[in-house]
Amino acid sequence: MTEIKVTNLSVKIGTKKVLNKISFSAIKGDVFAIVGPNGTGKSTLLKSIMNHFNVHITNGSITFNGKNIKNLATDKIAKFGVFYATQNPTELEGIQTLEFLKIIVNETSKDKVGFYQLYSRINDLMKSLDLPQEILTRNVNVGFSGGQKKKHEILQAQLFNPSLLLLDEIDSGLDIDAIQIIADFINKNRKDRITIIVSHHLDFLYSLKPNKVLVLIDGSIAKIGDLSLVKKIEKNGYKQFIPKQKNQPDFEITDPYLACHRK
Repeated sequence: MTEIKVTNLSVKIGTKKVLNKISFSAIKGDVFAIVGPNGTGKSTLLKSIMNHFNVHITNGSITFNGKNIKNLATDKIAKFGVFYATQNPTELEGIQTLEFLKIIVNETSKDKVGFYQLYSRINDLMKSLDLPQEILTRNVNVGFSGGQKKKHEILQAQLFNPSLLLLDEIDSGLDIDAIQIIADFINKNRKDRITIIVSHHLDFLYSLKPNKVLVLIDGSIAKIGDLSLVKKIEKNGYKQFIPKQKNQPDFEITDPYLACHRK
C-alpha cells in the first residue's frame, strides 16, 4: 500500500524553529490539504519531505512505503516516486523544454519511448492543460507566464506519474479557468496516488474536495479533519483553532485569501 507517515517532525530554517512535532499519515487515494495563515510553515512541511537544501530536520521521522526517506538526497527521494511542484518554478536557461520533458519520460519509463509516441503524449497533455505548443522550443520556464509555469509543473507531474504528489500553492496567481483545469487534472488521477497540497484558495479546495484537511498554526498542527474545516475557516477564520489562555486578549489570525471569501 502507498503510504506516507510523518512522526513528531521538528524543523529549523537557519536558527529559527519552523515546525514543531508534526505527525500525520496519508494513503493512496487521499487528497490532503494543508491550510493556515501565511508564514506558518506549510511550504516548509512539503520541503522537509523532499529534504530541501534550506531545511534542517531536528527531530522525528518520515517514511514512505515503509522506507525511511528522512535526510535522503532529494534525487533519491524523487526516485521513490515523489514529485514536488514548487511554489516558484525555476527558469532553466539553456535547457529546451521538449528535451527536458523527454528526459523525464525516459528516466521514469521502464521501456524506451519513441520520439513520435513521446511527442503525441506531450501534445495531448498540453492541449488538455491549454498550453501553447510554442513553449516546447523555449528554455524551461523562460518567458512563461505565471499560469504557464504552474501548468508546466502539472505536465511534468503527469509524465512523471508519481505515487506521492506534493503541490505547493499550485493555484496561486492563476485565473478561474486555469484553476479549474488543474483541479480537473488532480481529480482525474487522485485514486492512483497520494496528493498533498498547500493552498489558500477556498474555491480551489471546494473543487478538489480533499478528504483530509490539516490546519497548521505557528508551526504546529491545530486540527486535522475533513472539508468541513474549510467551511469553518471561511466563517470564523483561524482564531477558533487557537486555545485561549488566561488573560490573553482577543485577536484574530487572518489570511488575505480566506478573508475575502467570508460572508
